[in-house]
Amino acid sequence: MKKSNNISLKNDYAFTQIMKQPKILRGFLSSILYIPPEKIGTIHIKDRHLSKDLLEGKLSILDLYTIVEGTGKINIEMQVLPYTHWDRRSLSYLAKVYTQDLKSGEAYANCVKTIHISILGFNQLADTDYFYSSFHMREDSRHSLYSDQWEIHVIELQKLNSSQVKKEHKKLYQWACFICAEGEEERAMIEKDPYIEEAIRQLELLERDPERMDEYLFRQKNLSDYVTQMEYSREEGLKEGEYTKVIDLVQKKMQRGKTEAEIADALEEDPQTIASICRMIRLYPSSSKEEIYKAWQNKPGTD
Repeated sequence: MKKSNNISLKNDYAFTQIMKQPKILRGFLSSILYIPPEKIGTIHIKDRHLSKDLLEGKLSILDLYTIVEGTGKINIEMQVLPYTHWDRRSLSYLAKVYTQDLKSGEAYANCVKTIHISILGFNQLADTDYFYSSFHMREDSRHSLYSDQWEIHVIELQKLNSSQVKKEHKKLYQWACFICAEGEEERAMIEKDPYIEEAIRQLELLERDPERMDEYLFRQKNLSDYVTQMEYSREEGLKEGEYTKVIDLVQKKMQRGKTEAEIADALEEDPQTIASICRMIRLYPSSSKEEIYKAWQNKPGTD
């Protein structure tokens, strides 16, 4: 049988395709909620697209949104790349899922417990090197539970080998390693149960499905393109910061009556570059260094 060598569950499409299988999801949720798999109620996979009535009208898309009978609503998100304000994003989604089915005038008793699970490819929590953290609403001093209606679970994949795994998290650790694995060899090293075995079988089925593999590869390309663009933007940001600093110094020296040659010598910069910057400063005498940089970059022949 052909083995799944290359598919990564850190790809959001592959993650959703595999984890939405009820048996697989049952095994994963059991490891994080401390409920035996056979005790977990019927799992209903819901539409991942949430309405635009909250979050400033933004369309919210979850990787996996389920309702588990006897447990509540559970939304699971895989985020590989660093995401600014992930904590606020997850709280916003948690609040949206919690209230979206409550109709106007309906009693709050009808609200259903909501659980958010973040699986992160970056380090979000600076106060621990442990791979798993769970959060509940508790009083600061007495630590009494305010409400059991909200839970947040965070799995940080980069911390898998940072500390000793607690006994109660052994199953969850196996799942985290499985999600993080990048090929057959790495998966072969993971201790498996029937639920992870089923996930591997589904990976093999996905790999043999041309249409789904096209979608998987399309997502992988988008991810690679995004990473490349972010690296380019970071480099351009550094480049802009360096040049605006030079422009600021050139502006100050011009105000003190220094010549282009004197400025180039003092700053140890290319005389032609300094001459070009000086011309832009004369053209835009009241502009900021950032505006001058943009005008200079748009000038024909400027590198």
